[in-house]
Amino acid sequence: MSETATLVQIPAPGQPWPEQGGIYVGARVIDGVVHHRIIPGGTDQDIVASHNNAAERIAATGEINGFSDWTHGDQRDLMLAYINAPDLFHRGGIESVQITSTPYGSFIAWAVDFESGSVSIFTRDGEFRVRPFRSFIP
Repeated sequence: MSETATLVQIPAPGQPWPEQGGIYVGARVIDGVVHHRIIPGGTDQDIVASHNNAAERIAATGEINGFSDWTHGDQRDLMLAYINAPDLFHRGGIESVQITSTPYGSFIAWAVDFESGSVSIFTRDGEFRVRPFRSFIP
């Protein structure tokens, strides 16, 4: 009995991946498994939310580009996006700050600034931009 493997064409980081609902920002190993990380489109896909309510607000959007499994990206996701697709994010002022799902203590969360590339901490209840992420596991 033979098995047939399906070849998946993975685009270069920063390029559209329509079959996966957005733009490919790169791969990460999470719990020993390779996850290809995707974001929906450009700057108009941001959601305004806090660290505390981002997951809820992303879920409330329902389907984005045909998929409903979008999540709040963590610090590594946003850093990967900054490295591979920074032009898909706001690049000036407070709008360039993306709050992550990664906590830092009880009242603070990590954020990535797409203007400078810096990683900082902000209060968990402050509202910032949030870009949904999803994974494709081949």
